[in-house]
Amino acid sequence: MADSIFLIDDENALTRLERTDYDSEALLQRLLADHPAVLGVTDDASTELLLIKREQAVPDDEGGSGRWSLDHLFVDRESIPVLVEVKRATDTRARREVVAQMLDYAANGVSYWPLANLIEAFQATCHERGENHDEALAQFLGEEADSESFWQQVETNLRAGRIRMVFVADRIHKDLRRIVEFLNEQMRTAEISAVEVAQFTGADGLRTLVPTQVGLTERARSAKRVTSELEPITKEEWLDRFQQKHGEDARKAASRVIDWAVAKGCSVGPSKTQDSFSISVPTAEGKTAWPFFIRHSNGRFETSLQYLQYRPAFSSEEARQEILNKLNTLPGVTLSTQKPTGWPGFPAEQFVEDDAWKSFEPIAEWIMTEVVKGE
Repeated sequence: MADSIFLIDDENALTRLERTDYDSEALLQRLLADHPAVLGVTDDASTELLLIKREQAVPDDEGGSGRWSLDHLFVDRESIPVLVEVKRATDTRARREVVAQMLDYAANGVSYWPLANLIEAFQATCHERGENHDEALAQFLGEEADSESFWQQVETNLRAGRIRMVFVADRIHKDLRRIVEFLNEQMRTAEISAVEVAQFTGADGLRTLVPTQVGLTERARSAKRVTSELEPITKEEWLDRFQQKHGEDARKAASRVIDWAVAKGCSVGPSKTQDSFSISVPTAEGKTAWPFFIRHSNGRFETSLQYLQYRPAFSSEEARQEILNKLNTLPGVTLSTQKPTGWPGFPAEQFVEDDAWKSFEPIAEWIMTEVVKGE
C-alpha cells in the first residue's frame, strides 16, 4: 500500500495525507469499537457488526470466570459471532503465537461461552454507552427482526463453530497473511481473515482509515459456500447421533420428550447446525418461542430462561425464579445453573426414570401455557 494518499476538496485544493503509526494499540482498539464498519470492508449489509464487548473474558472450562481476554467480540446480522484480536505491526511476538492465541480463544469460546453471559455483556456495553440495549438491538436488526430468534441463532452458530476470526493490524506481515490464507482454506464452518487498517493523517487533525481484507481467498469462499448449509436430517437420524454420543438411555429419554411435545402440538426439529433439537410453540402475537431444547453437545435437556424472559408471563425475575423452584423439585435432578437468565439443564437420560418424567410434565405444561399468552 502507498505511503501517501491525496484528498481533493470542492475547490480543487489538494491535501496530502501520510501513512502513520497509531499512537497505541488501545487507540486502534477504540476506533474499531466505535466504528466496526471498518472491519466489514464490503457493502453487504449482513457484515454490519454489533459490539458485544471489548475485553471479553474467555473461560477454559464450563462455568469458568475467564482465563483469557479477547480484544473485541461482535455479532453480525446473520447472528455469527465475530472474534477480533488487534495487534500493531510493532508487536514483536511471533506470528505463530498470535494465531495460536486466537485459536485458543475460539476453541474455548465455542465450548464454554454461555449465551446468557454474552447477552449480559452486550447489555453492559450499552449501559456504558448510555444506550438502551433493547433499542440498540432493534436498530441493528431492523423493525421486522425478532430479538429472541436472533439470540437463539447466535447460540446455535456458536455451538456449531460457525464463527469469524479476524486479526487486525496497521500492517499485515506476509507471514501472517500466508498462515491466515492456509487456515481459511482448510476450515469449513469457521472463517478466518486479517484486516490491515492503515492510518493516514494530515494537517488540522485530518485522519483517514483505509482497511484492506486479506486471507479470504476465492478458493476458501467457494469451499464455505458448499458447506455453509447442512443437509436436513430426520428426527431418527438426529437421535441416532445423540445415542452414539450419549448412550441408549439418553436416546430413549430424548425420544420420550420429543414424542410428548409433538402430542402437545409443539413444533420440533433439529436446529440449522443440528447441535440441538428444539421444542417451540406459537405465541399469541404470531411469533415463535423456544422454551425447551435437547442439546447434542452436552447431552442435556434445557429450559431456556434466557428466551423466556422476553415473554410477558416470565419477564420478571421472580416469575423465572418460580420456574427454577419447580425444576429443583424434580427427583434425582441437579440443575446445571440457578441463574434466572440461564439455561438450567440436566442429563436428558434422567427422563428415563418415570418419577422425574411424571414430575416434569405438569411443570412443562404450565410453562407452555404461560409462554403462549400475549400482553
